[in-house]
This record gives sequence, C-alpha cells and structure tokens, in this order.
Amino acid sequence: MNDVTVTVSGFAGNTPALHTGKDKDFAMFRVASTRRYVNDVGDWTDGSTLWFTVKAWRTAAANLARSVRKGDPVVVTGRLELDEWEDADGKAHTGLVIAATSVGVDATKGKVEFSRVVHQAALPGAPADDGGLVAARAGETDPFDIEAEAGRRELVTA
Repeated sequence: MNDVTVTVSGFAGNTPALHTGKDKDFAMFRVASTRRYVNDVGDWTDGSTLWFTVKAWRTAAANLARSVRKGDPVVVTGRLELDEWEDADGKAHTGLVIAATSVGVDATKGKVEFSRVVHQAALPGAPADDGGLVAARAGETDPFDIEAEAGRRELVTA
C-alpha cells in the first residue's frame, strides 16, 4: 500500500463544520501552518503560510465539531488524499485533503482538558446506539482518571 501520511501543526482557520447525510457523517476544517525560522541577523521570522483542508469521519467528526474552535493550535496526522467534487454549477473540482487519523489540541501552546466519550449503547441499559455520545460512563470510575489525578501536579506561574 502506498499511503502518504503527513503531520501538520498549526492553527484552526475555522471551526469544524459537521456534515450529516445519507452516507457517513464528516467534519471539515482548515489548518494554517506558518514556518518560523531564525534569519541571517538572528531574528525570528515568519515564512509563508500553508493551508490544509482536514476531513474526519464518523465519531471523530462529532468530537472535532465539539472540541476544536477557530484559532485553536492543533496537530493533525492523516493520509493525504485527492478529494473530487462538483460545485452548484456542475463544475468539477479537485484538491488535496488530509483524511485525519488523529487530531489534537497542541498542549505546547496552552492548557488542554480531555473528556473521554463513549457511545450511548455502551452504557448498561441504554437504548440502541443513535450516534449520541456522553462524556463518561455513568456510575463507573475510569482508571485513566485515577492515574491522571495521582500524577497531576499543581500548575505554577512565575
């Protein structure tokens, strides 16, 4: 298999738009990545900005729509793919997109909070899965939360 996997760090250019339809739910957003470098006189300089379209599917799409906002620092990993579509006038278009396999808020740029989600059907006595997500398993202790609390340190500012 000849997949091209890329990782891009940058800032969300828009809040992800969630699209639901007859096929699969997906979310799309744009990421701007600007290279920074030290110039000949030792000053930090911005290079050109590259824009990437990112697409995520199914549960990842719903999570993105709830989690990422315009301006958030993000790190995206995914397969580089060719997207083909027609506009309202029937004109054909193509473009490269990153089919996201992982998207995260960049913790090197600020504080990040995480909430684990599960499908409703995974809860005891829950109705059939309607695609709804909840933030935690009701009545259960998440072992990752216990480990995180034990290892959490107080944030100190200088």
